[in-house]
Order: sequence, then structure tokens, then C-alpha cells
Amino acid sequence: MSDIKSYQRLLAVQAIYETSINETETDAPIDDLLLHIIENGNFKNKINGSKLLLSKEIYKGVRSNLEKIDSIFSNSLNSKRNNQSFDKLLLAIFRCAIYEIVLKREISKKILISEYLMISNHFFSNKEATLLNGVLDNLREI
Repeated sequence: MSDIKSYQRLLAVQAIYETSINETETDAPIDDLLLHIIENGNFKNKINGSKLLLSKEIYKGVRSNLEKIDSIFSNSLNSKRNNQSFDKLLLAIFRCAIYEIVLKREISKKILISEYLMISNHFFSNKEATLLNGVLDNLREI
């Protein structure tokens, strides 16, 4: 990853993930949450001077549309798996991607799938990337 927007997407995914595993983080201001992730990760040199507007927009968009995003996700699965059976980090990646692809709609689906595949490769093996690619390619609105 080399583009500042790619790093901001990764930050948003990590913020969504962190709030899914730590209930006390859900009440933390987004600026504090992102600062915590930046300080504890290797982002400092990669996003210097950024106001993190994309990270904040994705985070807020996912949080305020969570029910709709999860419904779109469930409708796009080929199997009868539910959201609870997925790893929380993988689910955070799905949620951010679905927000950008289906609800925000500012960038082409193909580019966003590529972006989120890079993020998934940051954490997971090819198996999860294949699943992510298939589900995102098969997104169906409700």
C-alpha cells in the first residue's frame, strides 16, 4: 500500500474492528480512536499531515448504516452463513467495502474491490481474499 487513501481505508477498517471487539471504544471520539491506532501501528510516517477525512467518513458511514450494510452483506452471500460466523476483522473489511461500494458510490466498484483486497491481504491468506472478492463482486442491494 502506498496511497494515502489506501492507508485511510485501512485505518477505517481497524477502527471498525476495534469497536467490534472493545465495547468501550464505541463511545470514544473518532479522532481519539484513529490517533490510538496510528500511535500503536506503523502509520505515523505514512499519513503525516492528513486530516483523515476519508477514514472518518467511512467509519461514521459504517456505524450509522450498520443494519443496512449487514443486510446487504447477508443478501450477497451464496450460503446461509450469517454475519456472526465471520472473523471480526474480515467482517470489518466487508462492512467498510460495502459502505463505499453500495452506499457512497463515488469510486468504481472494481477499484474499491482491489483496494479492499489489498487490505485483506495485509491480514489474511488467499482464502479470505477469494471470499472477499466473490462476495463484493456479488453485492446485491436490498
